[in-house]
Amino acid sequence: MGMRNDAVGYGSVSRLLHWTAAACVVAAWLLGTFIDDLPKAWGSAALFAHMTLGLSVTALLLCRLGWRAANAPPPFVTTAFEPWAGYAARTGHIVLYLLLLAVPVAGIVLQFARGQALPLFGIFQIASPWVRDQAFARSVKGVHGLLADILLILAAGHAAAALVHHYVLRDVTLRRMLPGSLGR
Repeated sequence: MGMRNDAVGYGSVSRLLHWTAAACVVAAWLLGTFIDDLPKAWGSAALFAHMTLGLSVTALLLCRLGWRAANAPPPFVTTAFEPWAGYAARTGHIVLYLLLLAVPVAGIVLQFARGQALPLFGIFQIASPWVRDQAFARSVKGVHGLLADILLILAAGHAAAALVHHYVLRDVTLRRMLPGSLGR
């Protein structure tokens, strides 16, 4: 397996970006969903970890889009359900990419609506451009949570579709994205 994508499958860079983003999304969602259930002493560290994971998702998305622009992905595997399966796959990918951007952006807006600085990976902070607005922060928190839930549901559907390709349609769709030697 090379670094670059080819007509057969995804290269190691695409796979690394995909699985790292997936892990960050799941970890950020778990932290965001259960942060109130953690001991209070862990609160600020858990929130920092949650924000760092969200910023990592954004950085990985930008890397993925850049890599994708310079290194085209392999074509979708055609099935008996064309053209609808192709439309669904393309639409699903576009919506996933949009949510991978929208969820962290809503989180950034939430942090600023709280009147708090945004820590960038513990290196430096961006001061909030706004004064604290609790009502706006509550609204944005709801939107952020809803978008995150939709992202996780769509990602689960994405994974389920890959499993259907593997176990029902018995094609190479899933294997093309699996890490290491599992993929070929």
